[in-house]
Amino acid sequence: MEYQNDKIAPYARSAVKLLQGPVFEDQPDVWNEIIQYQVELIQYFEKISLELIIDKRDGYAYLKQIELDESGSTIGLVRRMPLTYDLTLVCVLLREWLLEFESNDLETTNLYITPKQFRDRMEMFFKEKANELKFIRDLNRHLDQCVEMGFLKLVHKDAAKSDENRYEVKRIIKARVTTEELSRFKKQLEDEQPKSI
Repeated sequence: MEYQNDKIAPYARSAVKLLQGPVFEDQPDVWNEIIQYQVELIQYFEKISLELIIDKRDGYAYLKQIELDESGSTIGLVRRMPLTYDLTLVCVLLREWLLEFESNDLETTNLYITPKQFRDRMEMFFKEKANELKFIRDLNRHLDQCVEMGFLKLVHKDAAKSDENRYEVKRIIKARVTTEELSRFKKQLEDEQPKSI
């Protein structure tokens, strides 16, 4: 995009969008600008200690803070927010589900899920029914948080039954929950499960 003020960089809009959160290929104006000016954007963000990650195959781009030293300190532009156990569980289950989908379904492009389908998958993670009921009660809130983080996109809202809301699982979750983290968390969950005699 050309601006009347020649002091404004032609990639200014996409730089701002990236600072606001992940950008996906289904946002064609911004996505195409990021691809067109990726060298300039990479150089621009490096100056403020941010790394631009672009995954053209899975169609997403986001900013990652560059660590300034061995202790992991950063300039603090992007706030790190620790996830609760329940939200971590949601992210891990979504990541595992996406992994299965990509391994087994070679014809469908995107994975779509509903809250009802999600609940059916997570029952085995709760030893106590009370904890499971609380999780189910909070599930829509957790899914909304995943939308805010860019891991899910609400593609159909059912006004009558929120159980039938339809979400697309965004592949950026693969960058945020790696296969190593997935394996580590699953092992931790297995270790916490009651052992049968």
